[in-house]
Amino acid sequence: MKKVILCLLTVLTVIFGLTACGARSLPPEEESMYDLIITEESSTAESSTAETTGSSAPTEESSAAETTAEKSKKSATTTTTAAPESSQGEYVEYWFRTKNLRDQHYEKHGIEMGFDNADDYRKAASDVVNDPAALHKTEKEDGDDVYYIEETNEFVVVSKDGYLRTYFNPARGKDYFDKQ
Repeated sequence: MKKVILCLLTVLTVIFGLTACGARSLPPEEESMYDLIITEESSTAESSTAETTGSSAPTEESSAAETTAEKSKKSATTTTTAAPESSQGEYVEYWFRTKNLRDQHYEKHGIEMGFDNADDYRKAASDVVNDPAALHKTEKEDGDDVYYIEETNEFVVVSKDGYLRTYFNPARGKDYFDKQ
């Protein structure tokens, strides 16, 4: 019985060592914070999985932020200001809540925007939020921050706890931002 238990423990140790502790070294350009902070595996977004058809029009709705805005449209109060800068003008990295959400948004919007991969899409969304030229609103009903750059028609929503919700080019441009 002791030999069986010892064998099982040895097998488990080897399996654990190969899967959980194996050195996984990526070149710096392929590393992301998700590889460091998120343990769940999600599917890698590949441009081959996205199909584009001539009759499909891009949607302008992010799941949570816009649904909330639609429901409380009459009671929503917003203010428009220049994008806030960090206290020392430092660049702040923004992330989607999970790697899976990042990949879903990349497949929905990032591919059509011309990004090569999901992390480049996420970094570009951070660039919009950090751009001093971006228009900024804080939604009073949910506290989400909405950013828009008119020159490039880029629209980003950041949750009140600091996670990216969505990033895309609205078909109606600044009118879309104004109605948020």
